[in-house]
Amino acid sequence: MDLFPAVDPIPLPAPVWLFKVLHSATLALHFTAVHLLVGGLAMAAFWALVGRMRGDEARLNASGALAYRLPVAMAYVINLGVPPLLFAQVLYGRALYTSSVIIGLYWISVVFLVIAAYFVLYMMAKRAENGVAYGWLGLIALAIVLKVAVIYTNNMTLMLRPDAWIEMYRNNPVGGQLNGDDPTVLPRWLFMMIGSLGVAGVGLILLGMKTRLPASATLLLRRRGGLALAAFTLLQVALAWRVLAAQPESVRTALAGHAFYRLVALLWLATAVLLVALGLFAAVRAAKRSWLSATLCGAAAFVNILLMVLFRDGIRDMALLQFGYDVWAREINTNWAIVMLFLALFVGAAGLVAWMAAVTARAKGVDETYA
Repeated sequence: MDLFPAVDPIPLPAPVWLFKVLHSATLALHFTAVHLLVGGLAMAAFWALVGRMRGDEARLNASGALAYRLPVAMAYVINLGVPPLLFAQVLYGRALYTSSVIIGLYWISVVFLVIAAYFVLYMMAKRAENGVAYGWLGLIALAIVLKVAVIYTNNMTLMLRPDAWIEMYRNNPVGGQLNGDDPTVLPRWLFMMIGSLGVAGVGLILLGMKTRLPASATLLLRRRGGLALAAFTLLQVALAWRVLAAQPESVRTALAGHAFYRLVALLWLATAVLLVALGLFAAVRAAKRSWLSATLCGAAAFVNILLMVLFRDGIRDMALLQFGYDVWAREINTNWAIVMLFLALFVGAAGLVAWMAAVTARAKGVDETYA
């Protein structure tokens, strides 16, 4: 019995490899923004609460600088999240649409949860600017964002379990259930969330390069950013083994037998070790501003995320292949004129986003104090 819905009779408008490249590139950008948001939010809330209890101006200023930028981070999370989701629907729609229907109530709730989180982040930024306590708001926003991550993890793992779809739909046809009995859900969620604290460490280092923040705050940002990068990257490496161990044996065997994914795994581990070393170096040399060190941290972190995305893609392909879903076995009818126009617009849009990010980073503004 075919576990998947009937294939769309319309051929793919471009080669599978092109959709794969676009999906991986945009998903890596999206995950980078997600990590900066989740990790930055956690640290902003923690420092706001501790700083106010202790009257610590360095923590309050560092927290305020983070809180003031979190709405911008959320904007990047949302906008960078649309392209990879669309590319995933093109390649894996028969699986992804089905799992989305099965958890339909939760999946639809993501829209309202994101709106609520966005609203709370703006409240945080406003209160930080006015020097009013906002740590409790940070905890609320963090809880909402973590819930969204739980829903996404459930959907992206459920799409790999077509053997469970029929029974789950019969038990709850209105979409009021999650993929709770899947042993891969918790390790994957923890891997991403812990990784957020490490990648956010890079964001702290870069933010600590600003000269318009008080010196005590920039020193704190650079030192704690380096320590966070090193510590949570190490923890993420340990969780990576747990994620892999939770996969079905057939998936692990298929990945181990594939030369490309073995190489990706080794390169990911190598970049993780590099990030730990760079993080420790940044923490030790925090008293000195070094754009070279900060830039290396950022570049290595993005490469690490991209490699993680590629291996994640391998898990998905191998898991679905066990049930007869071969993403490469699609009918293709390429119109290269349309494809080239799309790519030109895509590159132009990416360049515009990069320009806006650069302008935001270079903005002079005024001296920032939040204590």
